Amino acid sequence: MDLDTAIRQRRSIRKYKSDLPIPREDIEAIVEAGRWAPSSTNIQPWRFIVVEDRETISAMARAVYDEFQALSKLALGKGERRLAAFCRFIRGYGSFFAEAPLVIVACAKPYENPVLKMPMATVVEKVGELEHMEVDIKPIVLDTVQKSVAMAVQNMLLKAHSMGYGTCVMDAPIAIEGTLREMLDIDDDLQLVMVVPMGVPESADVEAPGRLAVGEVIRYHQA
Repeated sequence: MDLDTAIRQRRSIRKYKSDLPIPREDIEAIVEAGRWAPSSTNIQPWRFIVVEDRETISAMARAVYDEFQALSKLALGKGERRLAAFCRFIRGYGSFFAEAPLVIVACAKPYENPVLKMPMATVVEKVGELEHMEVDIKPIVLDTVQKSVAMAVQNMLLKAHSMGYGTCVMDAPIAIEGTLREMLDIDDDLQLVMVVPMGVPESADVEAPGRLAVGEVIRYHQA
């Protein structure tokens, strides 16, 4: 499959054939595509936790469901009907992966400056002490690892699609970060970025949502 076809055909898939596991060699081919993504100063901060156990995946989804169910009840108790409705929506939207044969939790290692040999959080503090920057550079610098992981995941989505697998990028499960850390024994220094369920799509006919035209998203600067 050529790149343009993969880009245009890839869809967010939320229903999978749960009885069809993904072979380890396919999983590693998909991660291999991810590790060739660009990253700031080539730090390669991505780390991937691959979950294949069906009971664990089901427990993860249930924990997400229960969290947003509790939030919905709290919101309703305060008279926040719209907020409660939103939480009920996320309750299902964020836990659909219960039947997925595979879930990848994409994580990021903290950014350590390769020149100064110190954590970037420390570097940012020192730069801030110079009182020269127009903006607070802390989120710009510290979010670098998340951006790098996102680029790696995009590579993986395209590779998975080219191999016949469906995927969906999720961040709602990060709301139960502490639970996920405990369930999956994730190192404290890793930052959870997103969750990607994966499997053979239940249906091949998934309609593409519309996209804005190029003219709506591009502006040429006139000097």
